[in-house]
Amino acid sequence: MIGISHLTTGLLIYLFLWLITIAVLWVRELRRIKKHDWSISNNRLFRCHSCHYSFLVKDEHAHLTRCPRCNAMCILFKK
Repeated sequence: MIGISHLTTGLLIYLFLWLITIAVLWVRELRRIKKHDWSISNNRLFRCHSCHYSFLVKDEHAHLTRCPRCNAMCILFKK
């Protein structure tokens, strides 16, 4: 028969492993979100002059891109 000390030890190890697993998954999710994070700024906001569709681009330093709706060329004019 399993004694109380073995049962307690087993439950503590099981709980500890679950906490480690949750912590690893949490850190992995934080890294994933940070890697694929979009930040809204005027440098990334384009507006198509043909269809008036506003959209964000990934490359912050881009000055020329295509509209995802009508496929027209869009130019970002610096102010």
